[in-house]
Amino acid sequence: MGMTAEAQEVRREYKRQYRRKNRDRINRQQREWRANNLEKVKQYQERYWENAAKKQKKNIRASYADYGIDKKRLEELQEIVRSGQYDDLVLSAALSADERAARHIIASVKERIPYEFIEFSEKYGRCILGRTDFYGVRRLFFHYFDEALRKSI
Repeated sequence: MGMTAEAQEVRREYKRQYRRKNRDRINRQQREWRANNLEKVKQYQERYWENAAKKQKKNIRASYADYGIDKKRLEELQEIVRSGQYDDLVLSAALSADERAARHIIASVKERIPYEFIEFSEKYGRCILGRTDFYGVRRLFFHYFDEALRKSI
């Protein structure tokens, strides 16, 4: 059993006061730790900036035009997905776009199911993305699928 909300608030306030009183000592200890653990700091910073770059690259609000996909190409990609000919590429692209919503994306494209019917689907489970993010990730899926298809052909 965890702490009550009241106990958590008391603990937070204690920590705030402690940090306020001991700010100089805490900062000194942090500087010393960083100086003694340069390799760990470097690894942390590398991981942080790699993840930041991935997040920036994955702009799920981008349009099809931002990905270089026009209406004709989108229709071609949808037909290819529905044909089942490249299911391995479809799965890979869906997982790259968003692992948590991959099967919802595939179902949406293959079965032409709009978000409103797939959001609380018993067959696929609850979709964790909101409508705007879902369609953004769906556009990202088509971008990844288009890239993978061009490489494989």
